[in-house]
Amino acid sequence: MSAPLTESDIERVVRAFYTEVQKDDMLGPVFAQRIAPHEWDKHMDHIADFWSSIFLKTGRFTGNPMQKHVGLSSITPAHFTRWLDLFQRTSNSVLDAPHAKAMQEMANRIAQSLQMGLAFHHEGAGNNNHAFKDYGLSKP
Repeated sequence: MSAPLTESDIERVVRAFYTEVQKDDMLGPVFAQRIAPHEWDKHMDHIADFWSSIFLKTGRFTGNPMQKHVGLSSITPAHFTRWLDLFQRTSNSVLDAPHAKAMQEMANRIAQSLQMGLAFHHEGAGNNNHAFKDYGLSKP
């Protein structure tokens, strides 16, 4: 990247992305389970803090993303695939190519990490037949 991502870049991606998430047939209902319509601005601010902490080292983010995802029993690897596809399309439309690529690479790492964490959570609870078994320790 020639110049680092800015707060404005992050804000634009987060706002555009979660606007699309709300309309998405697969992802929208999952998010709607936890985020009321009037809470979306607060959620987007929180997620912008997450990305700002990653790329700009602001330290503004507080929370436990893994714990939030563990509580969503209906998510599967297909949800992460859709999330990444939508994130890629949105970031490509909002940012220049180097910045979009940087955010996409981090999004891929985050998705991989969350799926591994979900696999370990299920296996730690004694469930070896779960949607994330390809990411965990279980042998099919």
